[in-house]
Amino acid sequence: MDAESIAGLVGLGVGLAVLLALSIFESRTYRREHGEGMLHHWISHQHPHMPHWMRRRH
Repeated sequence: MDAESIAGLVGLGVGLAVLLALSIFESRTYRREHGEGMLHHWISHQHPHMPHWMRRRH
């Protein structure tokens, strides 16, 4: 592997790490503001006929 390939892989790794960190930060902020996770919010609005044991009582 030459230096350019190594630099590309390092850049890719850094980019993925930043993306992951931002996703975690955003989901925590959303949960704090709305009292539920983004995924649960999306699922509950996309699938209104979920079984009662999956629905969270607000």
